[in-house]
Amino acid sequence: MSNQETHETLQAPEAIKISAMVKVISAIMVLIGVAAFVYSLRSEHQNYAWGGYLIGIFYMLSLAVFGPLWVSILYMSRGIWSVTMRRIPEAMGAALIPAGVLTLAVVVGLHSLYHWSHADVVAKDELLLHKAPFLNPTLFMILISLSLIIWIVFNHILRRNSLKQDEDGKASYSINNITFSAIFILLFSLTYSVVSFYLLMSLDAHWFSTMFAVLTFTDMVQTGLAFVSIVAAVLVMQGKLKGYLNENHLHGVGKMLFAATGFWAYIYFSQFLLIWYGNLPEETAYFIKRWENGWLVYLAILPFVKFLVPFVILVPRENKRKPLRLLSMAVLIIFAQFLELYVMVAPALGHGSEVAHGHLPVIEFLMFLGFTGLFVLLFAVAVGRKKSVPLNDPYIRESIHHHT
Repeated sequence: MSNQETHETLQAPEAIKISAMVKVISAIMVLIGVAAFVYSLRSEHQNYAWGGYLIGIFYMLSLAVFGPLWVSILYMSRGIWSVTMRRIPEAMGAALIPAGVLTLAVVVGLHSLYHWSHADVVAKDELLLHKAPFLNPTLFMILISLSLIIWIVFNHILRRNSLKQDEDGKASYSINNITFSAIFILLFSLTYSVVSFYLLMSLDAHWFSTMFAVLTFTDMVQTGLAFVSIVAAVLVMQGKLKGYLNENHLHGVGKMLFAATGFWAYIYFSQFLLIWYGNLPEETAYFIKRWENGWLVYLAILPFVKFLVPFVILVPRENKRKPLRLLSMAVLIIFAQFLELYVMVAPALGHGSEVAHGHLPVIEFLMFLGFTGLFVLLFAVAVGRKKSVPLNDPYIRESIHHHT
């Protein structure tokens, strides 16, 4: 019996339509973010504007690229349980092009963000001169642009094959996507490291960490899984995709979110422990800067909201299966990611003799909401455009009957 015939008895579920209310709220969030950015640019706190912009765009970009990455991981690992919810990460990738354009716009605020972008400063700094072949505006734009192109191309290929399979049911599309996934994961590991080095780690150009790329990768996975969990939990609560998405699938993504939360704590503490134990001035400067001038409270809160609370709450099996409980922890992790990016970015914006002082991140948070709203709008358009479930995937029945 052919693959097409096997699936004739399956009835296509209703399309995933994001409510008009969510779209309106998201649009309002975008306007608030834009207003906060313009206001801070015209004020005496331009660093707040570009700091908030960097926080928001790195968050949005990470969510967007998590889509094709997660799809690739599931193809490579034969994650059959997740087939019925594949359209969620596929739709996340639709934000890659807008996010990529907005990422390249960081070059406008390059001098406000990055000490190494000032030629006169570099000329007087031996270490920055040593790093200049890598830390320079030209290579910044070239390597980030190249990374974005790679991500966009592979996202397009993976989604195109998935949608073509909806039409004719050929299993070869899944086989091809496994091959493309393997190539993409390899390229992604290199390109995402470079992008995180440029956008975040080079804010403290004298500092470096061999754990940084792993940490930002873990951030992306934890936050991306949190977004997938939110969408899946809402769909289950509203009774959408009934027969295709249930508490067993929530349990699957909940376990992934739980694992990512534990892994984040391991990597975050490992970075701190290595720096503390080594006690090298070029490494300890990162935490010393965040220990003083009003930043300590934010640094101290972070492990509680990003690890301890969600980890403890998600330990019981039922809490990973109950939509509302999983949803609440996923939302907490989303906002905890803002806090972590704030701790990474804001203290680093004091250059030379200028010191960045801790402050309530009102401007930064409003801009973070703006980028979140934009991502939700793009996701809402993409997720409702195609079939809500890949009915012709070879493993669709196994996914439907997945049980844990």
